[in-house]
Formats: sequence, structure tokens, C-alpha cells
Amino acid sequence: MKRLITLIASLLLLCCGAALAQEYVPTPVTVSKEKVKLNGKVYLSHVVLERQTLYSICKAYGVTEEDMYEANPSLRETGLQKNSILLIPYRENAGSETEASQQKTADPSYTEHTVKWYEDLDDIARRYDVSVREIMELNGLKSKKLSTRQVLKIPVKNAPAPTPAPEETSGEPEVEIVAPVVLSPDAPAAQQMDVPEVTDSTLLSLRSRDGVEFSLILPLKAGSNPSEINMDFYSGVLMALKDLEAEGLKVKAHVYDLSAGLPPVDALEKSDFVLGPVASRDLEAILQRVDGNVPVISPLDQKAASLSANYQNFIQVPTAVDNQYDDLAQWVKDDLENDDKVLLITEKSAGNVAAAVAIRSALARRELSYEIVNYAIVEGRGIPAILGNLMTEDGVNRVVVASESEAFIGDVVRNLGIMLGKDYDMVMYAPSKVRTFDTIDGSAYHDASLHLCTSYFADYSAPEVDRFVRSYRALFRTEPSQFAFQGYDTARYFVIRCARYGGRWSRKLGAERSAGLHTDFLFDTDPNGNHHNVAVRRIVFKKDYTTSLQK
Repeated sequence: MKRLITLIASLLLLCCGAALAQEYVPTPVTVSKEKVKLNGKVYLSHVVLERQTLYSICKAYGVTEEDMYEANPSLRETGLQKNSILLIPYRENAGSETEASQQKTADPSYTEHTVKWYEDLDDIARRYDVSVREIMELNGLKSKKLSTRQVLKIPVKNAPAPTPAPEETSGEPEVEIVAPVVLSPDAPAAQQMDVPEVTDSTLLSLRSRDGVEFSLILPLKAGSNPSEINMDFYSGVLMALKDLEAEGLKVKAHVYDLSAGLPPVDALEKSDFVLGPVASRDLEAILQRVDGNVPVISPLDQKAASLSANYQNFIQVPTAVDNQYDDLAQWVKDDLENDDKVLLITEKSAGNVAAAVAIRSALARRELSYEIVNYAIVEGRGIPAILGNLMTEDGVNRVVVASESEAFIGDVVRNLGIMLGKDYDMVMYAPSKVRTFDTIDGSAYHDASLHLCTSYFADYSAPEVDRFVRSYRALFRTEPSQFAFQGYDTARYFVIRCARYGGRWSRKLGAERSAGLHTDFLFDTDPNGNHHNVAVRRIVFKKDYTTSLQK
């Protein structure tokens, strides 16, 4: 174990040395849109990149260094660390405005409104029941163009808003509305896996063995340019082994760098299991070599699931996207009440048919009634009128977005924001991929109470996650990435099952559910006897800018 940790530390030092030899080029600071709420205060979360400075970060966010030290007490001691997360004090009107302009007016003749990215003057005028001209005159605007976070003065008056001119019908979007869709009672029910959830401590107390031996195969590229993702995964595995040894379990890991060639077959077959490689093509090479004589675990690549059709003793850890869609549909059904309404929004685009078909199929298996709004992004401006005719005012509008297109979902979020401004109660359900979209303001997800199902999510408020993060920082002097979490969870899960159940441990995979720091484990068995993780985590973006793990 000490030798492995020394190897990691040496590689990290080599990487640092190489970086110092290069010409210094400062890294630009991109202002984050992700908000978090801690102890009643709202912050922006900023991930520190290599060669960023505290001065450049403060300048980009319009805060002082003292503000940063107050929000991040450990910053004085540690300094900036690559990949560390800084809390930036959030001010609604931060930026180029002066302190005097940031202060709220006491003038009762107007109120103030901060422009969100999806709003225009027409939206804001309708929301406050005033005319566009009144807003423009009060703010000295020469055009209707607005900028995000711009502060507008809105006149306070009791007079009713002027009746808007009717829209030209020639520009109406062609929107397909199917209402309602009542699905066949013969539709197959989704598989329900009613199994108990067990803890690691319970399994360790009942273990049949005190020692486990496995092979870890990763393309570390230790002799040249180390792979950051794989080194992070490896570091997570080391953390898992360190913790397991502290809990009384002896673990021996044989680590093979795939960049140096394939490991010998006899060494692999002596292992209790083989963890890795990562890529599908490399996994197939290992599956061919061991020929089903030892379990081979796929830790990261979703595409590797297809290998199950041709090989034996194969275990797929990443949960398939279809399982996420299936659980999303079940979540809608679980939440649905008598006065609620389900709307499915899809895109008129051949490139996004797969997501729409998968989600519709998942809804069908739940025998849910819903209405479909199908439109192209160029028709987005006419959608609020369509939604107004479809949405209910008596219950919650449960809006399912069946697309993985960043541009389209951005337009949907804009339209939902307009409907929220009209006091419609709604919840948005969407694929987990939306978390990766950079062009959508994260606060819009919180406003729409976004619900998503995902394979990976770490709840940083959980004590066990906090302990892992602190230990990882102390050992590696950096923040753990999602790959470090995945390495920890995966290694720990399979080592403990092997210790508990002995030589036939893989046959017990479908008998229980287990929660890791970042990943849940619940396995289903396919016709070839191979195992696939189907566990999904449910995440809610709350209106107070917190994000909570529901399941």
C-alpha cells in the first residue's frame, strides 16, 4: 500500500515539474453560474483551474480578497489548489455597478427587477402588469435590448396593463399537440427490484474471508504523460484500500498499466476479480484473455454494456441511460396527484429522436396520461401561448423534457421561466445530461424545481462524503474528481462483496442494494448470466439554490 501511494505522489510531482518548465500563460477566469446556499447565504461555486490567481478570480467576480478569505477560511493556509472549489460571495447586482447603484431604492413609485437570461421586455411588462413603453421611459432605454442581471425600475401603479395587440397568425409555430395519450393496459410493467439495502459495516461483520486479491488494469501512462482521469480513478481505489485495511480487511491489489501491454493471463485468473480497463475495446481484449474464468468489471464506459452479448462473467457498473429514463417516469408517477397534469416536450429534430422514444416508452410502461408539445427551436417564441392553453392552474404541471440538446433545453427553460412568471406551479423533469450544459444559467434549474435521475451524484453535506474529501485532500493535496469518487465506490463495493460471500460472490449481486459516496449499486442479470447496474439517484434542484439527494 505504501509503495502504491508513493508511486502516485511521485507521478504528481513529475507532472508539477513538467508544468513549471513551460512558459507561463495565465488562465482566463470564467464566471460561474452555479449557486449554492450555506448557512443562509448564497454563493457561486468556482472550480480553480491551473495558473489562475486569487487576484484574477476576485477581479472577475467583483469581490475583494478579504471577501474570499471570509467565505473560504482555509484559503489563507492552503492557497489556491488546482480543482479546488471556492465559494464566491454572491451579489444579485455584482459587476460593474457602483455600490450606490446596488442599494435598493426606498422610492414607493417603483420597484426593481433583475433581468434573467431568458426574459425580454414583453415578458417583464406582462409580469408586472405595466406597458413596455413605461419601463423604457423610466429607465431611459433607447431600445428593447436587455442584458442578463441588468436592474430595471418597474413603475408601481394600480392601472391595468394595456391590452396587447394580437399576434400575427402567419408567424405561429406549427406545434403538434397530442392530448391526452392514454396508454394500453397491456403495456409491459417496468421491472421492480424489491431488494433490501445493506450497509458495508453489516457485510464486513458477516464476512467469510479476511483477505481479498484483485487485479486493477488502467491506461495510466505512468512512463510518459499520466492520464488525469485514470490517475484520479486509481487514487480513489487507493483510498478505498486504505480504509478497508483500517477496518480489518487485508486487500492485495495487482496494478497493471495498460500502456505497458496486456498483463499475463495466469496472473489475472488467480485474482478474485479484474477491475478495468476503462474503454470498451480494452475490456474486450481482457475478456478474450480470461475467457470467463474470472469476473471482469467495467467501471466507467457505458458503451461497454454491449460486450455482455458475447462474453461471460462480465459486470457493468455504469447505469444505462434507459434505466435513468425509466426511473424518471416512475418518479413522475410517484409524485402525481389528482389535480396535476403531465406535459411531454419534445423537439422536431431527427438527431434527438432516441431520447424522445425512450422517455415515451418509459411513460407508457407507467400507463400515464400526458399531452405532447413538439416544436422546433426556431418556433420557441410562440410556445408560451401554447403552454398557457395546456397547463392547469389547479395543480402542479409536471413537465417532462425529452431531449438531450443543449440549445433546445435552453429554449424550454426560457419558456418555462415565462410560465413561472405567470404563476403556474410546475416541476421540470429532464435527462441527467442537462447538468453538463454551460450555456444555461443554473439558477433557472432551481426556479423550475428541476428533477433528474443520474448514475452519479455526491451529497457534500453527508458526513461520509465530507470525511472522504478531507482525507483525499490531505493525501493528494487536491480535490477529488468524480472519477476519484467512482474509483473509491467501485473498489470498496466489490472487495466487500468478495470478502462477505467468498468464491461465488458475483451470484449475490442482485440480492441487495448498496449506497456508495457517489454511486448506488443494484444489479440485474441478463440472459447470458452477466450483471448490469440499474441503480439510479434522484436529484432535486430546490428554489433556495440547494441541491438535494432524494434517493
